[in-house]
Amino acid sequence: MSRNQQKHTLQEDLMLRRLAITLLAPFFIVVAAPAHAAPPTTTTTTQQGVIETFVDLVPTCEGGGPLYTITTTTNRIEHETVFEDGRVHATFTDTGTFSAVPLSDPSLPSYTGKVTIWGGFNQSMKNVNGTFTFNVRGTGSDGSTFSNHIVEHFNERPNGTVQEFFRCH
Repeated sequence: MSRNQQKHTLQEDLMLRRLAITLLAPFFIVVAAPAHAAPPTTTTTTQQGVIETFVDLVPTCEGGGPLYTITTTTNRIEHETVFEDGRVHATFTDTGTFSAVPLSDPSLPSYTGKVTIWGGFNQSMKNVNGTFTFNVRGTGSDGSTFSNHIVEHFNERPNGTVQEFFRCH
């Protein structure tokens, strides 16, 4: 793997970790709360038209590239089940559209397309694991197209070791 690919993989890994922490923070708070003698509690939260704007690279597996102002408009659904013994199962899905406009070089193409992000999290008294997927397809103002699929998985074992998997294609 080239140094550029390693750098990009690290950038995407950090981006996915930031996203995972942001989206799963409410689940961790629930896990830290004291257990109650009650049956599992399941909640579902649905949001439509969630708009988020941020500066980042247009996703590629090769890495690098100019910065873009990216705006996503998605529908979000979150499911969470918390058990009396502290186990947690949670998932979320964001799906919608995006636009990406070059931050500092107007000669570069702008992009529009579709994006879907999914995450799943499980915690028991022995293990913690999570899987995240990121899918995006875009078309540039110059007629170019791109497609990117990222999968990341982590598993923390009872002895504290962590197994991680990351793939971009």
